[in-house]
Amino acid sequence: MPLQSSGSISLAQIAAEFGDSQPHSLSEFYAGGSAGVTSGGAPNVPSSGTIDFNDFYSAANQITQSLSNGNTNVNVQTIFGSNFTSSIPKVLVIPLYAEIGATGGTGNRAITVPSGMGGTLTIQNNGTISGAGGDGGGQNAGTGQTGGTALYIASSNVTVVNNSNGIIRGGGGGGGGGAVGQQGGSINPVGSIYCFSGAPGTGGAGGDGQGYDQSQSNGQSGTAASPGSNNAGGNTGFGAMFCGGYNGSTGGSTGGNGGTYGNAGSAGGSQGGNNGGSAGAAGKYIELSGVSYTLSNNGTLQGNAP
Repeated sequence: MPLQSSGSISLAQIAAEFGDSQPHSLSEFYAGGSAGVTSGGAPNVPSSGTIDFNDFYSAANQITQSLSNGNTNVNVQTIFGSNFTSSIPKVLVIPLYAEIGATGGTGNRAITVPSGMGGTLTIQNNGTISGAGGDGGGQNAGTGQTGGTALYIASSNVTVVNNSNGIIRGGGGGGGGGAVGQQGGSINPVGSIYCFSGAPGTGGAGGDGQGYDQSQSNGQSGTAASPGSNNAGGNTGFGAMFCGGYNGSTGGSTGGNGGTYGNAGSAGGSQGGNNGGSAGAAGKYIELSGVSYTLSNNGTLQGNAP
C-alpha cells in the first residue's frame, strides 16, 4: 500500500514498500534506479540530484490510472505507456457511475489488454463496461451479428475486480432477417388462360442488438406478396374469374428482434417452408486470447462467459 502522505518516513519503510533487500541506501530509490521506483508510482521522487525522505509521501510500488465516463475503445497499453511492459504492478480504476464503451462495430472492445504486458494488472471496476451491439440480419433471412465484447484480455497476470456497483456487459445479438415469402407456380385452369403467381413478399430485416453504440430495436415487418396475373389475351374479366384464387405467393415474414445487453437476438420468422435468418449470440462480458485471468465478482456480469 502507498506510504503515508505526511509525517516521518524511514528508510526501512521505503525499502519495505519497494521490496528492496539490505543493505539500504537512499540513492537506490531514485526514480528509474535499481530499486524499481517509477515516476508513475512515485511522481515526486527525482531521477537524480537531491533526494529527500519527504519525496516519498504517497509513493507506491505500483502505478494507478483512472478512466473517465465516456471513454471508448480503451487500449491499456496506451494508458500506461512505457510502464505497460515493465514489471511494476499496475492498477486501472473505472470510477463509480462511469461508463466505458465500445464504438465503431463489434470488432472493437470497450477495454483491451493487449499481449506483451509486464508485471501484473488489476482492473477495479466500480462503473459500467459495455460492449457494442450486433447488427440485425438483412432482409430475406440475413444472419444477425454476434454482440461485441466488453473486456478483451490477451496478457496473463490480469485480475478483474468487479465491485458491487460494477457492471460488465457484452452487447446484445442482432435479430435474424425474416424469410422471403413462398413463390407459387403458374396454373392453367382452362384453355389458353394461364394464372401466374405474384412475386413473394420480402422478409423484414432483423433488429439491432443493444450496445454502447446503438439502441435495441425490433425486427421490421415483411412486405406483402404482389397479386397474381394472367395472359388471357386481354380478357381480364374472364381471366380474373378463373385466376382470382390462384395467386400462389405469400408475404415475407417479420425479422427477429435484437437482444438487450448480454442477450441473444431472436431468429427471423419463417414463411411458406422458408426459414428465417439465425439470431446473433450475446457478446462476451470478458474475452480471453490464449491466457488465464482471475475474476473477483461482487457485481453484475451480462453476456457469455470467456
